[in-house]
Amino acid sequence: MLEDIYKNEIVNAWVEDNEPIDLIEKRYKNISSVVDGMYDFVLSFSYYYTIRRDYGTDRKYTMIEMHILTDIYDHENITVSALAKKWNRTSSAISQIVHRLIKWGLVYKEVNESDGKVFFLRTTEKAKETVLKHKAYDNKDNVKTRKKLLESFTVDEMAAFDKILKAYTRILEKNNSKNKPL
Repeated sequence: MLEDIYKNEIVNAWVEDNEPIDLIEKRYKNISSVVDGMYDFVLSFSYYYTIRRDYGTDRKYTMIEMHILTDIYDHENITVSALAKKWNRTSSAISQIVHRLIKWGLVYKEVNESDGKVFFLRTTEKAKETVLKHKAYDNKDNVKTRKKLLESFTVDEMAAFDKILKAYTRILEKNNSKNKPL
């Protein structure tokens, strides 16, 4: 039972360096039974994130392309650097996505008059329609998914899950702050 593993292997235990092999193996098996669900979720969501889908437009987009477009639309004068920070990616990785959005006629760059090295990202009229279709798609998909989860979990459990995800994300961000973003 997961509660017993939490009590025995996490709450009431401390992992020491140089533990005996049999204890390492036992503890790894037990703790893996707790965290494997999260690993499976991350892998499944990572795959889901890369799928090109039709949001009701003439083109299929990945989630990151669509969410970056939405951020540009929602935040006037946003820069590649600001997007890179928000998405925990390099400016180069975000620039590649922005260049695709420019190529598709959704985004254009405008030079910052006070600093010629900085470009503000702006959306076109075509982007407005695309972003609104994306938001409607996401609203429907998110409500549908949450309702499906609410068949198995209470609202309080779902709210706790959301809080846990945010806290876990902060831990990961703190631990990753020494490393360069993807």
